[in-house]
Amino acid sequence: MKKLVAFTSLISGILFILIPRYILPACEFVGFPRMHCSDTARAEQVVGAVLIAVSGITFLAKSTTIPLIGAIVSAIVFGIAFWLPEKFGYCLSPRMPCHYGMVPALRFLSAIGILTMAGVVFAIARSSRKKGSS
Repeated sequence: MKKLVAFTSLISGILFILIPRYILPACEFVGFPRMHCSDTARAEQVVGAVLIAVSGITFLAKSTTIPLIGAIVSAIVFGIAFWLPEKFGYCLSPRMPCHYGMVPALRFLSAIGILTMAGVVFAIARSSRKKGSS
């Protein structure tokens, strides 16, 4: 489970940094003027950095409780990433790149991350419960 938490957080963190700028860029990076989606893009890149940090801490940890804590923290960060477009805003026109590309991709990635980390938390809890009852 430790490797699943670490690699999921690492890959997601890298994608959160690359998607708003290079893969499905925000409007500002496609040639439009700076808008609310630019703030959302930068906030999502910070989320990516946090996920990479959680990944490193989880991967280097010797304790068995750190993967559980890392999964919980990652799930919370994924939840924040899902909410950030509503907080900072993005273009409401369906012709804008952030509306049809960046925001749906980041929300999809966030939802997958939340589901993965929830599964890890339940698996670790079940595993520790079985070890405790034996």
